[in-house]
Amino acid sequence: MEELIVFLASLRPTSMMPVALLLLVGGGLVVAWSTLTARGEINDVKRRLKVETHAPVAQAEPEKKKNVDAVREKAAKTAHEFYAKSDPENVARLRLKLIQAGFMDPGAVGTFFLIRFGCFFAGAVGAFFINNWMASAEATTFSRWSFVIMAGALGYFLPGMVLGRLISTKMREYRNGFPDFMDLMIVCSDAGMAMEAGIERVSKELATTYPALSQNLTLVSLELRAGRSLDDALKSLADRLSLDEVRSFATLLQQSKELGTSLSGALRVFSDEMRHKRMSLAEEKAHALPAKMSVPVTVCILPVVLMVAIIPVIVKMTAE
Repeated sequence: MEELIVFLASLRPTSMMPVALLLLVGGGLVVAWSTLTARGEINDVKRRLKVETHAPVAQAEPEKKKNVDAVREKAAKTAHEFYAKSDPENVARLRLKLIQAGFMDPGAVGTFFLIRFGCFFAGAVGAFFINNWMASAEATTFSRWSFVIMAGALGYFLPGMVLGRLISTKMREYRNGFPDFMDLMIVCSDAGMAMEAGIERVSKELATTYPALSQNLTLVSLELRAGRSLDDALKSLADRLSLDEVRSFATLLQQSKELGTSLSGALRVFSDEMRHKRMSLAEEKAHALPAKMSVPVTVCILPVVLMVAIIPVIVKMTAE
């Protein structure tokens, strides 16, 4: 640097201003170059810091969700064990109802009890706040607490009513889909397939139209693969579906195996009987419809017809 200054001084400039400007420009270029080269490193550092900052957050959410699921599972397990010790028969019946409704999870019983308790608590607390906000000043303490107790009781029995509704829906699906299952089983039997392979094939075919029935048939296939006998698997299916047709189907297969009769012919006859039974139920509902419609017709339509017929006569008589 000193040699550069001496060289510039030897040029004998009229003033030191060009030298100062040249030094200033050189220093600016050096600073700019160092800044530009360091910016990439800073960006890399920021990027790494950003990833390290957000990575624990991204991992914290699954851990938090996992902790919540673990707490819920533990609470459900505790409720299941408590009710299983106090009333095992009721727990067994509830477990069967939950299976019939399509809830196959072993912890469904404990979850159901937690939901029932939560609905009871929510109904009671909601009624208590409604009493404080909307109750009239003339309402007595007895009426307020009666409303709270009734709301809590409604919340307690509400999950049971919803469960019964779900069971009715599933039963309708099972009853409507079982004749189709029998028809497909006849096709599989005529094609030379074994009963186990036919059930597995039909369960895949019914997955779109009757998903709940397909799920239960898939469980039958898994039980057969695990080494369970066909009769026991079909009896278990009958318990899950709670249909007399399934029990009759299991008996039919057992008798056909013992007597050596044609399986496809027996399935065809049983399918025709089931379709006839389903048609009979539909006709029964259709014949009961006029009797059911008589009540709303009498209550809602007949008074209007009488008013339309009588009011003009009354108006004419009063006008005279």
